[in-house]
Amino acid sequence: MTAILQLLRSRTVLFAILLAVLSVLQGYVGLLPLSPIEQMYVGIAISVIVTALRIVTTVPISQK
Repeated sequence: MTAILQLLRSRTVLFAILLAVLSVLQGYVGLLPLSPIEQMYVGIAISVIVTALRIVTTVPISQK
């Protein structure tokens, strides 16, 4: 249980959980009707966010 709580302190992990939930919603509900170009921009935005989160990471999850 402590390991799960440690993981939930990570912004990168929280972002990954959000992406997973949105992916499921998109797959089942078609929440965001996006064209291929818009999907490309979303993919770029996700990549930029993950990179930014990695840059601001200063301590391993095990030390949180």
